[in-house]
Amino acid sequence: MFYFEKRKQISLKLKIAIPLISLLIGFIVGSVAILITGTNPLLVYKELFLNAFGSWYAFSETLVAATPLILISAGLIIVFKMSVWNIGAFGQYIMGAIFSSYFAIFLDPSIPKPLMLSIMIAASLIGGAVWALIPTLLKIFWEVNEVITTLLLNYVSLYILKFLMYGPWKNPTSYGFPLSKTFPDSAQLPILFGGYRLTIAFIFALLTILIVWFLLKKTRFGYEVRVIGDNPTAAKYAGINVNKNIIIAMAISGALAGLAGMSQVSGIIHFLQVKINADYGYASIIVAWISYLDPFLTLLASILFGGLSSGGYSIQISMRVSYGIVGLIESIVLFSLVGAQIFLNYKIRWKKHES
Repeated sequence: MFYFEKRKQISLKLKIAIPLISLLIGFIVGSVAILITGTNPLLVYKELFLNAFGSWYAFSETLVAATPLILISAGLIIVFKMSVWNIGAFGQYIMGAIFSSYFAIFLDPSIPKPLMLSIMIAASLIGGAVWALIPTLLKIFWEVNEVITTLLLNYVSLYILKFLMYGPWKNPTSYGFPLSKTFPDSAQLPILFGGYRLTIAFIFALLTILIVWFLLKKTRFGYEVRVIGDNPTAAKYAGINVNKNIIIAMAISGALAGLAGMSQVSGIIHFLQVKINADYGYASIIVAWISYLDPFLTLLASILFGGLSSGGYSIQISMRVSYGIVGLIESIVLFSLVGAQIFLNYKIRWKKHES
């Protein structure tokens, strides 16, 4: 009979080979769904690739989609390494967008752009961090499960956003649509290249990866995070202040999700509305997981996910492939990548029945 044996070490070769094989398997399984619709899967995948990576504009759109994923998943890596499960990046992203949008909507638009953007960035960091600290304090002082509270706060944040958009922050000249007024130029993040949508937020995301890597690998905080993740009881006996580290880690994670929300409304949408792509909060959990909680691999995983997202959106238009099929392909590919971690952690062995 077959059984699983825990691997003592995972080689670099295995870390590279298994994701590639699982990616291939994901596309093969996805092609079955495409064939059922009567479409040639090779043509679909070719268009998907070209629309994600086939030109500089296509690649820039992939980076646009990858930017919030990089920011959020980099923060999630820190808390996941402590075995603290922040499922609330969706809500923290929304609160970052709301906090920063307040200044874009109500502050004097004539103030200098660097000052306006600095205020908005600070507000988004505070908004996301505050929203993450609510379940953190409940966990520390009353042992409330953070998975449940962070998940429920996602719904609270969404309804706060809806209240604002259908109520006090709704633009009276938006013909009934739940939108705020358009942000002034001083409240819009600068783009990196003329004619493209990629903004300076992508540079922020790259810097975030470096900072998170430095925190985890080169500081006492990073060492304590790893010890707490391995064994929180042993960490306490070693004199590590577990609660303080959890608060710091959750604050960083929430702040980065808030910054991602600001980057979306200020850099891409240019106003606040109900649909601000907050699903990036959930997608980032998958990105953090398939990158093995490694900051640099997060960059690659985010670009892969961003390519699937932007390329998938494009083939809906160019090949008239339904949204359901595109979503199914993305889900199958990501499921394959996450599921393949079983083979990273375990070997499959054969054991004969003893007579």
